Amino acid sequence: MKTRHLRLVTQEHSVTVVNKSPVLSPFGPANRDWIIVRRIQDQLLTESLNSLEREVGNLVSKSFTVLDTLTTATEAMLAEPLPSTIDTAGTDETS
Repeated sequence: MKTRHLRLVTQEHSVTVVNKSPVLSPFGPANRDWIIVRRIQDQLLTESLNSLEREVGNLVSKSFTVLDTLTTATEAMLAEPLPSTIDTAGTDETS
């Protein structure tokens, strides 16, 4: 009975070892689990970068809106005549 149990455990172990054998990659042997973890990390990183790109796009759009508003307000202020500080009703009688 113990021999049969030992044989079953050995067979299961050999199947497990075959499934977790190293995989060839450009950087040398790699574990399949590590490759899966790396792919998940790459996917999460890609999603994060895409989210950041969208937010940066929104901020750039808002900054152009603010710049346009500031430019319009500045042009409107410059187009208005400045109030005169010289009293035109008075006369200079020094001569």
